[in-house]
Amino acid sequence: MRTCRICLYIRYFIAFIVLIIVTSLLFKDKLHYLSFVTPWNAVIVIFIFGIILFLTKLIEYLNEKD
Repeated sequence: MRTCRICLYIRYFIAFIVLIIVTSLLFKDKLHYLSFVTPWNAVIVIFIFGIILFLTKLIEYLNEKD
C-alpha cells in the first residue's frame, strides 16, 4: 500500500519537531552554537532556494519550448 505525499510530509514534520525538542532538552548549555538561526536567516534561505528553483524551472521550460 502506497502512502500519500501529504501523510509522508506530516510524518517528517512531526519527526523533526520531536528531534528538535529532544535536542533542546538534552543540550541546553551547548545551543549557543545555533544562535545564527534567526527568522530573517530562514527567510533568506527560503528566498534563495525559491529563486534557484524558479530559475531552473524557467531554464527547463525555455529548453523544452525550443
